[in-house]
Amino acid sequence: MLHRLFLFLALSNCLLVEAQTVNLRGTISSAGQPVSGAIVTLMKMGLMDTTGSDGGYAFSKPTAISTRSPGAGMISLSGGVLDFELAEPSPVAIEVFDIKSNRLKAENLGVQGAGHYRWDISGDYPAKQLLIVRASLGKNVSTFRLIPNSGRRAGQSPFQSFPDGRAFAKTAAAIDSVEVTASGYSARKVMVDSYDAKLDISIDRVDNSVDKWGGLKNPPGKSAGCGKPTTITSGMKTIMSGGKSRDYSIDLPANYDMNKPHLVIFTYHWSGGTAASMKSNKYYAIQPVATAANVPTIFIAPTHGAGEGDQTVFNDLLALVEAGACVDPTRIFSTGYSLGGMMTYGLSTNHQKILRAGAGIAPANYNLWLPNPKPKEPIAWMQITGMGDETCKWINNEAQKTGAKFIALEKAADNGCTIPADITTWKSGNHVTFEFAGCKTGYPVVVNTFNGPHGKAEKATDPGASSSWVPKEIWEFFMRF
Repeated sequence: MLHRLFLFLALSNCLLVEAQTVNLRGTISSAGQPVSGAIVTLMKMGLMDTTGSDGGYAFSKPTAISTRSPGAGMISLSGGVLDFELAEPSPVAIEVFDIKSNRLKAENLGVQGAGHYRWDISGDYPAKQLLIVRASLGKNVSTFRLIPNSGRRAGQSPFQSFPDGRAFAKTAAAIDSVEVTASGYSARKVMVDSYDAKLDISIDRVDNSVDKWGGLKNPPGKSAGCGKPTTITSGMKTIMSGGKSRDYSIDLPANYDMNKPHLVIFTYHWSGGTAASMKSNKYYAIQPVATAANVPTIFIAPTHGAGEGDQTVFNDLLALVEAGACVDPTRIFSTGYSLGGMMTYGLSTNHQKILRAGAGIAPANYNLWLPNPKPKEPIAWMQITGMGDETCKWINNEAQKTGAKFIALEKAADNGCTIPADITTWKSGNHVTFEFAGCKTGYPVVVNTFNGPHGKAEKATDPGASSSWVPKEIWEFFMRF
């Protein structure tokens, strides 16, 4: 008997083809006003239309519609949830057996109408006990193996997919779907139960006045490590990343609180530096500023280069600290000098949804790995450059657009800022701060310039330095968020 239970009876591949005219039409609107230029796609049929000034769209085409033969259906079992479609009304029956072929449960659900159904069957049985599930959809039978709860995330309700709370639920009676996309609006997908209908769809305008983080000074988020004793300790550590052991330094505040979300600041060293260098100089002297401000902050500094693998180390370290400590995922920052400024710039080009802001000290946009193409997404950005810097120049090559100036212009363009005829730079005094106007809310771009060579900004970050404007500028910039 047992071998019969493991037998998978494939669904019928027989199709019925019938002539049918697609005559689906309607309008796309937002707040009662028509939306022109919206792209409307009838997904399964692969038809597309663009709305005119009246917001109207239409699909009109004689076509052959393929449907499955009576009783046929697509079926799958994932995470203890049986998911299947009926092309037309068909009898449905579910049976559950143990490994010894004893039938534990039999449900005859009768004839169900065409549509999409889900049924959670794992909650009634002990975890880690192998079961055999046999589903009959009309004349088609499918058999699956199931270990209850093995595919469900911890804390996930077995019935959360079903709005009415029942284990068995019909989720749709659709034959297709319409997807609408338009610049400046949120995309929307609507199920279709007939190809001959008028379907008006409303879409929402994207509010660019609120950034993706929830606005400036948004309530803190909480990582998985919140509310439990930390598995992270301060000191010099190693992590396996990309198959290699990588050194890093990490420091939690002395008054670490497992219930309080902490900022995380990644600091990247200069060429020839190490993670130990960052620890000894108190993370560009930002750590004592954070301590004095009584803002719970975790500092991380890996030993690095400027390659793609160094970005993988960032990802791995962030995952480690978010799981093992209480972190605010909406306030992850990065800074660094020279090679570290290049590394911070590199992260800013493809980690815009992870980094809240970056601050590059003497950064450069060449001699490092960069994604190609770069995702042109906004990120809050500040940079610091000495106008006498001959290593990471303000302008390295005008034609090739290399140099710190072109980092600032790139960020300003990505952040929707107004691009001025020129950027105001240092002429006199300690340093000059220039902030681009018109940037998207939550995405400022700030440029600090001063009179000095490459190493002067680094010296200003020494904890004992008489001039410590650099760490204060960076800290105050991060505190805007």
